Amino acid sequence: MHNRLLVARLAATMTVVGVLLHAGSAYGSPAAIMADTPNDSSLGKALWVATPEVTLPPAGVPTDYNRHLGRHPQPPSGVHVPAPKDRPVIVEEEGHADFTHQDNMPKKGSIRSAVAPGYQYTAPVLKGVVSALDPNKQSPLNSNAGLAFSSTASPYKPNGKLFDTSAIKTPLPTNKWWLNLVIEQGIDPIHPYPYVVKCLANASTVGFPKFQATATAMTSNMVSDWQIGDSTGALTQRLVTAYDALGVQVEWSGSNSNTKMAARFYKGLPFITYEMTNMAPVLSTIHAILKVEQLGLTVSSYGANSAGNATRLAKEIAEHPSLTQVTLNDGSQWLLVTKPTIQWKQTGNSQLTPATSTASFTGILQMAHLGDNPSSNVNVLQAYAGTYPTEGSVTYAKILNKQGVGRSADIVYFYKTNTDGGGDTSMIYSTRSVPTSMQLLTFMLPHHVDLLTNSSILSPGLSGYRSAKGPLTAVAGNIITYSQPLDGTQSFEGQHAMSASEKESIQRQLYVDIATNTNVTAPDPYFFGKGIAKIARLYQIAQELGDTTSAATLRDKLLGYMKPWLVTRTNSDPLVYDTTWGGVVSTAGLADPSADFGQGRYNDHHFHYGYHLYAGAVLAKYDINAFAPLREPLSQLLRDYANPSYADSQFPFMRHFDPYDGHSWAAGLFTFADGRNQESTGEAINAYYSAYLYALALGLQDTADFYEIVLNMEATSGRRYWHPTQAQAKAQFIAPFTHNAVGILWASKADYATFFGANPEFIYGIQMIPFTPATRLLLAADWVKEAWCPDGTSCSGGMKPAAESANKNGWAQFLYTALSVVDRNTALANVGTCTPDDGNTLTNALHWIATSGQQLVG
Repeated sequence: MHNRLLVARLAATMTVVGVLLHAGSAYGSPAAIMADTPNDSSLGKALWVATPEVTLPPAGVPTDYNRHLGRHPQPPSGVHVPAPKDRPVIVEEEGHADFTHQDNMPKKGSIRSAVAPGYQYTAPVLKGVVSALDPNKQSPLNSNAGLAFSSTASPYKPNGKLFDTSAIKTPLPTNKWWLNLVIEQGIDPIHPYPYVVKCLANASTVGFPKFQATATAMTSNMVSDWQIGDSTGALTQRLVTAYDALGVQVEWSGSNSNTKMAARFYKGLPFITYEMTNMAPVLSTIHAILKVEQLGLTVSSYGANSAGNATRLAKEIAEHPSLTQVTLNDGSQWLLVTKPTIQWKQTGNSQLTPATSTASFTGILQMAHLGDNPSSNVNVLQAYAGTYPTEGSVTYAKILNKQGVGRSADIVYFYKTNTDGGGDTSMIYSTRSVPTSMQLLTFMLPHHVDLLTNSSILSPGLSGYRSAKGPLTAVAGNIITYSQPLDGTQSFEGQHAMSASEKESIQRQLYVDIATNTNVTAPDPYFFGKGIAKIARLYQIAQELGDTTSAATLRDKLLGYMKPWLVTRTNSDPLVYDTTWGGVVSTAGLADPSADFGQGRYNDHHFHYGYHLYAGAVLAKYDINAFAPLREPLSQLLRDYANPSYADSQFPFMRHFDPYDGHSWAAGLFTFADGRNQESTGEAINAYYSAYLYALALGLQDTADFYEIVLNMEATSGRRYWHPTQAQAKAQFIAPFTHNAVGILWASKADYATFFGANPEFIYGIQMIPFTPATRLLLAADWVKEAWCPDGTSCSGGMKPAAESANKNGWAQFLYTALSVVDRNTALANVGTCTPDDGNTLTNALHWIATSGQQLVG
């Protein structure tokens, strides 16, 4: 595996959780191997999944604890995986050992395994899953032909004082949620929901944001409630030393090499955890401390479910971390967890230090806010205290139904923890007999909860925790799976066929647009990309109409515009490969961070290059020979923003996409106190739709399957957070911020505005463009109907008055096109009276209404 930013000393073979289409790498590497197992043709393909090498049980774990790495029979910690009708059947065979070596995979239907002493395991044969795309191998998009663009170094250099340059090397991440840690001075906060964290040179701060709203924005106060440091001042430097698919690791050190502190930050954890070595810990708060109370555990509070395990639990309680509840004068209460025990004493009004002189504490400190119901939340939190993640990964598994069609995908978040044999093995506890202190407690976002079964959710749970996306819901378990629906209708064509009369009207308009609306003069990657994608849409429509003459004309236009950018590179703002960060950027953007929408600092690459890839995909589908000279540069643009391989030495893995939030982040190498952001979900959808089509056109089915899953994840989050129904907006945001559209969503706030204005037509329209068959993923009929006229009368705040006030411009045309999902007659009566946007044509609007809008009956 190409480790680059991944720290070797943390490396351990990662468990392949469930069946892999693709795995986001942890600090180790996944494996998925097809086997010649007996196949039930009604269930699709059979896939064997490798499990890690044998490891001994951790000390103190009773040997009668069952463990199970199969996804479906009994997921970890009592978390039940969703069971849609098309979920594959599990066939179990008795009497097989706990782990299967990666080099001892099943042969011809037999099961060979290595035994982990003291454990019983039932080995599943998982069926109905597509073959694996291994992210630790080179992507088929990478031909190893060398760079297609000239190389140059960015004048904007990484701050080597903020990360471990011996472990973190090019290609560097540029859009991760935690990027504030490694750009500029590294002092702006990061947002591991539900907290806000700063990592200073000598300390870390933790805050519990309080959200408030106006009609135009929902914001958070981002106060640093606590500072965690060393009372002797021994910590003087902090570095980002590693990251994985879900989180980041930060370490503090100083002149005394024996004094250290480390933390791994992940989103959705009730506890913020610090590992301390030879420290004299001191906790300072900006509030006055009103009360410090040492808590005790009993067998009943710890969760004994029978008299038979009370003795065992009593022993475990004696080994449980110590718990301290602290009340502050802002009304908040916090739980402090330490292991080994620290008895905290108050020093002055706002400081806690160990009651006994502890100049060399080595152990863990955890902090958790007690939400809006401290008496209930503390009972839940104390049961899970002491366990924290040491590695995180994500797998994407496309599930086939009985007809062999993929209509869902399992998205699996897998965490190794410190209780899994010391945090460096792949031992996952999955039965209810495992004490909660060895289980991981996590939070899920609203879109996760939509796709989880009710039994997945902890009860009693935790209340009073939220993010900018809404309330957080507690789930227990190292492995959390949700079922992502796959639309299944995405292709080059729309969702339904054109009628004969529609073909005639679209054909007439096509002739007009070819003659009047196919000039592309924009010098920058974004507007140039919109221009060529507009022509590619016309090319696609001409092919669907069977108009080979127009198709040939449009093909030649596309090639004429694209070759100077991608082959001869004679355009005025040529693309170059940046050797400093590892990506393709514009020359103007490299020289000026404000040029080309921040292109040289990796802002919006998925928006920009998604248009280029759409044009390339259409060319590849209909004329592979004409496309051939463009293949390598276009594949490199795709690898720039959506690289599916960790083994790529030129581009980072999936530059923009965040698998926990289920959507992409823009912003690039710009620091914002509110964290990362994304404005245009429509263009993010287009980026992965184009990637999907491109892989399909090149016959790369496994790669296309992966992009299809990412596309549908992006659309799910887009609908939930940028296109909420009124019921969703009221549930996830704070009144009076309850719109049917969000303009910009940040890690810690939401804006009813865009970067280019606050007109409602901008806010609605930027979440839709460009109109392709994939736009239908965002435009649910119930949402369009409600958003058009939210109150049913005056339509205040809706798309209807926004479209009317837009004065027949391109934004109005977008909104009327969207209306066709529920009212095609009104849409058709208005789109032709609007002047198209520079990335759109009336031909495309008419075609979209015909093939993706409300379907005619009869």
